[in-house]
Amino acid sequence: MPERVRLLLVLVYFVLVLLAGRLVQLQVFEHGKYATLAKGNHQRTETIPAPRGRIFDRNGTPIAANRIAVDLYYRGGPVRFASRILTILGLERLPEVPEGEEEVVLAANLPDEWVPTLAELTAGQPNLRLEERIERYYPNPIAGPVIGYVQGPTAADLKRGYERGDLVGRAGLEAALEETLRGRRGLKLVEVDVRGEVLREQVLAPPVPGRDVRLTLDLNLQRTAERALAEALDDLNAGRKKLGLPPDPVVRGAIVAVDPTTGEVLAMATAPAYDPNLFTRRPTPASEIRALQNDPALPLLNRAVQAYTPGSTFKPVTASALLEAGLVNPTTTFRCLPSIRFGGQTRRNWSPRDMGPMKVTDALAYSCNTWFYQAVIEAGPVETVNVIAERARALGLGAPTGLEIAEKRGLVPDRAWKRERFGEPWYPGETLSVAIGQGAVLATPVQVARMLALVATSGRTPPLHLVQGAVSAPARVRGRYWRVVQEGLRETVTEGTASFRLKDFPVPTAGKTGTAETPGKKAGYEHAWYMGYGPYPIGGGSPYPPLAVVAFFENAGEGSRVALPAVKKVMAAYWKVPAPVAPTPGP
Repeated sequence: MPERVRLLLVLVYFVLVLLAGRLVQLQVFEHGKYATLAKGNHQRTETIPAPRGRIFDRNGTPIAANRIAVDLYYRGGPVRFASRILTILGLERLPEVPEGEEEVVLAANLPDEWVPTLAELTAGQPNLRLEERIERYYPNPIAGPVIGYVQGPTAADLKRGYERGDLVGRAGLEAALEETLRGRRGLKLVEVDVRGEVLREQVLAPPVPGRDVRLTLDLNLQRTAERALAEALDDLNAGRKKLGLPPDPVVRGAIVAVDPTTGEVLAMATAPAYDPNLFTRRPTPASEIRALQNDPALPLLNRAVQAYTPGSTFKPVTASALLEAGLVNPTTTFRCLPSIRFGGQTRRNWSPRDMGPMKVTDALAYSCNTWFYQAVIEAGPVETVNVIAERARALGLGAPTGLEIAEKRGLVPDRAWKRERFGEPWYPGETLSVAIGQGAVLATPVQVARMLALVATSGRTPPLHLVQGAVSAPARVRGRYWRVVQEGLRETVTEGTASFRLKDFPVPTAGKTGTAETPGKKAGYEHAWYMGYGPYPIGGGSPYPPLAVVAFFENAGEGSRVALPAVKKVMAAYWKVPAPVAPTPGP
């Protein structure tokens, strides 16, 4: 064999030995390393979104639910079938992907009938992808400030364990019940080819949906309360016109209806409000949301849990405090004068005439300011403010009512508060203001509703709640004179300030009007209140279920003109009785 042939064969054998050795190294000694790398090239783990818990009213009607939405994403670059895809989407051209972004949403919330066609057209195209997401929607929305809304996670949320694509409650019940409604993401193994297309998926851990919640709210009564708020604008502006004041374009207020025997909130309405579906739309209507945020009427505010001057709705608290402390008795009589002079100031009643001698029940029924002034003066005004404050707190004022949503505490002033807040002593005249729900006193509509419920049930209403099944400690507020205060509230309806609208109402009720002066505002801009309950008396064997309702209207004028008709509408709807229109009161 020639020498050159032998050298060539030796070289060939040497190369073959090297190749064999390298194969042994790769397949035997380094098999684990490269097997892992190869597996990582085509397999990845992904999380699976968890459906958010649904929200139902007390009768099982859905208020907040979920649905699958499909979005089309574009990563930039060339696209096959571009003209056909753009025609389907109603677009003229493909957008630019912003610098620093991986992709843009080409179309959100695709109609169901488009999805199969777009799935075919985008198959095998790395620059286009269809993605399913869970979308929150509100098939039977209630006032946005009450139900709240959801949004995607912020940077702070991502640090707390949320992932992109999750929904986070931002306000109202959606935020308050976040831990209940939020589910737990699942995990899946995804196998893809070299082009990134999914070959198969394996679920490693299924997602755990959030827990559904059933509220105490009655959707029909809720809608009635929301309508009553809106319809009150006519009554408000009629009062403005009578006083020569400009009309208001929007009503600001709240209505709260509760079962006084259980503490269940049956309706919570606030106005103005918004549709929570606005925040779930894609793309997000940024201009509309900015308009909400900048609206001077504050439609994002839940006025049912904000604190305001309660006015005469506070008088039952004062009456109860004076009675239980023995500072007055059921027969204590003072003349209901047009005004009294005390501390160098003239303090007036709402009526310019002498209304004659009154007992505590009459003073409640006719809302006589000067009766309460005289009672406090005789009891000793400096010491009596603490007596009133203690009873107010026992009746649920100045503290949260038990609701699952955030609420203001309000304010029940006393001597210690004044000293701590201002470094000043308590002055006698301040107690006269507190006694009629003015001065520093602040209460929320939900607090007034619980106070009324406690009076109606002789101190037995549990804390308020919005979620069915909530465990509440039984209430027991002590008192010997519940019946006296109840009779005063009943007399309000049969003879007093509410009689012209409710005297002939088919169901016997009791209640209290309130017109609260606001600092710096003239007549016609008072806060308007009415609180009422029935059937009177609670537990008296009536076929009608118990109900307590509070209506509040900000800077709306007289409570009997604006708030009382709204409460009447809610009561009539709940008890399914007619609500005849009462004549408008005279001057």
